[in-house]
Amino acid sequence: MEKIRITERLFYIKASKNPLSADVGIFEGDEFMWIFDIGADESVPMSLNKIQKPKNAVISHFHPDHMGNLEHAELNNTYLGANTFKYAKRGTVVESDIFFDDGERIRIFPLPSSHAKGSIGMEIGDYAFLGDATYSTMKQGRVCYNASVLKEEITVLKKLSAKFFLISHDEKFIRQKEEIIGELEEIYNKRDPKESFIWI
Repeated sequence: MEKIRITERLFYIKASKNPLSADVGIFEGDEFMWIFDIGADESVPMSLNKIQKPKNAVISHFHPDHMGNLEHAELNNTYLGANTFKYAKRGTVVESDIFFDDGERIRIFPLPSSHAKGSIGMEIGDYAFLGDATYSTMKQGRVCYNASVLKEEITVLKKLSAKFFLISHDEKFIRQKEEIIGELEEIYNKRDPKESFIWI
């Protein structure tokens, strides 16, 4: 398992396709190791469990490639959205912004998403982990975004102070904030005011 360095304290484990496993973010705080998404590749918890430091996990949403390893990871605390809690049956539900100071300011926040109801993100300094929240969904066999949810998501993302967004499964992974918001606004601007969904 290779940890890829972003900053002195911030790393990630690259997503995989076989098994399908999301990118896993790791922040080495003063007190805790903060893990954003726990993935589905069994090598992830095996490696993380060897670290003696207490660990907190933030689970972006309920899809198995993001939370599949939850039962195998030795965690002190788990933070997740209400919909993810239905699947995990454990942890602290994030309904509004939660802040921690652990060497850097950590913000865990609800994130409206067409891709997965009840998504959450984590912001640390110039970086914000978003999981799959900026992706579309499928409805009636077609790719689409929920127009009102996308508008809410853009509003939340614009208010973040992070300069970079970390997008799971994206080949670049680390993307400029302005670039992502620009892409989402371009999609939103294609909406038909008479339609609830933006069909892609």
